[in-house]
Amino acid sequence: MKNVFGLGLLAVATALIAFSSCKPANEVKVVTGITLSETAKTIAVGEEFTLTATIEPTDATDKTVVWTSDDTEIATVDGGKVIGVSDGTTEIKATTRDGGKTATCTVTVDIGTTGDKALLLEDFTATWCGPCFKGMQNIQEQIASFGNKVILVCHHTGDDFAIEHSEDLSNFYKVSGIPASMLDRTKGIYDNGVIFHPGYLKKEILTKKLAQPKSVSISLETSYDESSRDIKIKVSGILLKKHPKAKLNVYLVQDGIKYKQNGSDGNYIHHNALRAVISKGLWGDNLGVTQGAYSKEYTYNLPRRIGNFDTKPNKMYIVAFVADAVNTSGDNTKNIVHNAAIQSIK
Repeated sequence: MKNVFGLGLLAVATALIAFSSCKPANEVKVVTGITLSETAKTIAVGEEFTLTATIEPTDATDKTVVWTSDDTEIATVDGGKVIGVSDGTTEIKATTRDGGKTATCTVTVDIGTTGDKALLLEDFTATWCGPCFKGMQNIQEQIASFGNKVILVCHHTGDDFAIEHSEDLSNFYKVSGIPASMLDRTKGIYDNGVIFHPGYLKKEILTKKLAQPKSVSISLETSYDESSRDIKIKVSGILLKKHPKAKLNVYLVQDGIKYKQNGSDGNYIHHNALRAVISKGLWGDNLGVTQGAYSKEYTYNLPRRIGNFDTKPNKMYIVAFVADAVNTSGDNTKNIVHNAAIQSIK
């Protein structure tokens, strides 16, 4: 007779061994570590990049990652996508929900790497002013090598070119005699005021100013419809720091106008003459933000004539600039220009 009892024990033992060697279907694999695709990164304001998190082990049961930024005013993070907001350095952290394992990336946001820089040079002048002719000669000599890095706008006062905006600006800056200039509406070019005689303008001053970092980026697009004479303008950029008083100014400027100029030989060609202000008021339009990206669009219907002069689209261009409107009466040293751009309309 067979040993049935013995066979039964053998079967049970075999089953137990087989069961013990199998992995349970619902076994939890805990997270043991996390690493990031970058541990340090330098970006510009408005620039973005994506961090990738690698979880150990690769077959961990819960691979959920929580992303945080130590300072969201410098850089933000969402699902690993990092966006530079303002200059400075912050830590971007990835933390596993399982086990609380953390990896970091040091992100430096540098305002000096963002956008083009241009200076706004404004000159108060008049056709009846003999010294203005000499002043403009020096301006043209000093800015000739800078191209569009130095943008010249001529504010005429008391002559046939003059518009109300230029007269109001002249009054605010207390221009008592012309020629008179200002560079980015900042003080200290000569003495401690904003206004200076254009004879004091030097290439070295312009070079030094251009080397300074800008806290606002600006870009400008234009198009012109010959049939309707509509100028379409789009201005966009980023406020790289908080500028609660910053506003956008949009000017229409014209070159190539032959007209009299005291001090010249009678065949003078006027350039850089401000013909119209497309933005609102003396100080411009609100940007809609105090920090971060901005964008504004305009449509301006170009008249056939402005004052006594024909408008010629192929000789005209748009100048846009962002400037503070901190004080609109009294102290005139606070409303500095942060950046400017220029674009022909045709």
